[in-house]
Amino acid sequence: MSAAQPLRPVLVLQLVFMLGFSSVVPFFAAIGQSRFGLDAAAVGALVGARVIAQQGLFVVGGYLTDRLGARTLLLAGCLLRALAFGIIAWAPDAPAFVAGVVLVGLAGALFSPAVDALIGRIDAERRGHDGGAPARRGPAPFAALALAGETGGIIASLGAARFMPEHSVQLAAASAAVFVAAAVAVHRLIPRGVVVPPTPGARDAAAPPAGQEPAPADPVRVVPLAAACSALLAVYTQLFSTVPLALAEHGLDAGRMGAVAAALSAATLALQWPLSRLAERLGRCTAVMLALYVSTAACLAAFAGQLYLDPAALPWAFCVVAVLVGVSMMLGTPSAQSLIAGGSHRWRATRLAFLPTAGGIAAFLTTTATGAVVGQWGTLAAWPLAAALPALMLPLAWYALRPAHELRHHSTSAPATAGALNDKEHTP
Repeated sequence: MSAAQPLRPVLVLQLVFMLGFSSVVPFFAAIGQSRFGLDAAAVGALVGARVIAQQGLFVVGGYLTDRLGARTLLLAGCLLRALAFGIIAWAPDAPAFVAGVVLVGLAGALFSPAVDALIGRIDAERRGHDGGAPARRGPAPFAALALAGETGGIIASLGAARFMPEHSVQLAAASAAVFVAAAVAVHRLIPRGVVVPPTPGARDAAAPPAGQEPAPADPVRVVPLAAACSALLAVYTQLFSTVPLALAEHGLDAGRMGAVAAALSAATLALQWPLSRLAERLGRCTAVMLALYVSTAACLAAFAGQLYLDPAALPWAFCVVAVLVGVSMMLGTPSAQSLIAGGSHRWRATRLAFLPTAGGIAAFLTTTATGAVVGQWGTLAAWPLAAALPALMLPLAWYALRPAHELRHHSTSAPATAGALNDKEHTP
């Protein structure tokens, strides 16, 4: 896929993926309890198994994407997820249902890194051709991907909520059909040989045409950056683990969590585009650092709200917290993805896969730690612990981003000539 080819087909695929995914996956707990009589502990283990199967194997999916190509992994992931939803639809017993749920996660570990690699290639090529920034009116490619996914997820989850869990068989079967259709679309829309490592000595696919000087790449230290940005997802999970417990602790209806989730979704739809443009104006390195500050502020706002506000005002306070968490994700995650995707496309999918894998690990460890704290001292004590994680990651993020920051500083302070931009002395 070249830079001249449109971003739209990949975004449409992502929206379709989320339509099929969010019609069923948010309701796994309800399906397990209503159809198979699973208790709360079993449901928690089931949801955790799906997350671990997907997030934990992202790096494997990224490696396979780099070796076999995005098209192959997209096809395999779509067909495997169609099989998984088919198993869920007609599972005769709980073990079969659990197997289907785990397969849903494994399928995501195949095609999600492939989608990220396609978007990363488009983003890197646009920046290379446009002098370091995507000179377009719309959001940057990774932000557009997040927006497309969020749109599909909201449409599907709101539509399916009216029919779950009573009609889970029909909705799971429909999701299986959606992924079969997605596989057909991948076969028709995605060309062969996309995101395969070039042979030694071959010119990088993101290189500009002969006679044009390349824009300087933004080198980053990938593993430290992924570790630093994992704090964003870890704080995000606190919305869905600690906030419901806090509402219940203050005698409030757990259904108020719906308003918090709605505030997060509304903020994502309304702000992803303008925040993407803000990140481009500030610089992606600055956007990542700012995201960690906002994430810390969100946890401190939750702490202050519980400490000082009347319980009746808590749902509104948590809506504000949800918006802040959403802002941190919208600023930091696409910017980090874009920075990691820059430069050579060799092992691009593997590099990008470190972000969700690190985020999944951090989210699991953080929710485990805050859960233990809540059990001992209550939900108020969980928020300072959650706030400490993004705050402590700020120095690590600076270390990871420093090469890109230095290169950008040298590039902007040097004479604006092709020779200055291409001077090897500016490469850290």
